[in-house]
Amino acid sequence: MSESEEDNKTYPTFEGGRIQRIMRALELTQGVEIARRYLAMNAFDGALTMLGLILGGLITINPANPTEASLQFNAILLAAAGTSIAMAISGFSGSYLTESAERDREVGEIGKAMLSDMSDSMYAKATKTTSVVVALVDGASPAIAAFIIIIPLFFVPGGLIGYRMAFYMAIAICLILLFSLGLFLGSISKKNMWAYGAKTLFAGIMTAILMLLISYFTGAAG
Repeated sequence: MSESEEDNKTYPTFEGGRIQRIMRALELTQGVEIARRYLAMNAFDGALTMLGLILGGLITINPANPTEASLQFNAILLAAAGTSIAMAISGFSGSYLTESAERDREVGEIGKAMLSDMSDSMYAKATKTTSVVVALVDGASPAIAAFIIIIPLFFVPGGLIGYRMAFYMAIAICLILLFSLGLFLGSISKKNMWAYGAKTLFAGIMTAILMLLISYFTGAAG
């Protein structure tokens, strides 16, 4: 049996459509579990980051001066949108570089153990696919979570809703999202989903309490 035939026996070629090939690559490299962890972890980070920004705006904007309040709100909206974009780029690039380095090392070690060049094997190709998919999940999950939360803020400049109502709606969306992430984690662990939901929701509530305490002791409230 030739070396290529032996390689295909160990790591079967990927046939079928693009989605099927990607799924087989993820299964071969355990990429599904990694992507799932990144999805929950980074969406959680994105949600809490936006919660902090929104609470900061709600606390510091001075409603007594409409002109100043409008400028402050625009600054908060720009900061929230910019943070979402930054999280997406940072998550994708950082995860891709990290995963690629780890996967290249893994392929190299397998090649040494098998006394053969694995750089062009099906497994090596699968690791490249996994690196891209994981990086996309890593970058998209916090950005999407953040964008969903700040959607009400985009209705303020057009005068559809007031900035305080937008902040309250964004906070409510954030808490719902945090609770949903907890349910998702609970379903993965096959344990009490509601307990996980309560834990992630508690993290959001604690963030709000700490923000209020900090604003009280620093006198940052508008």
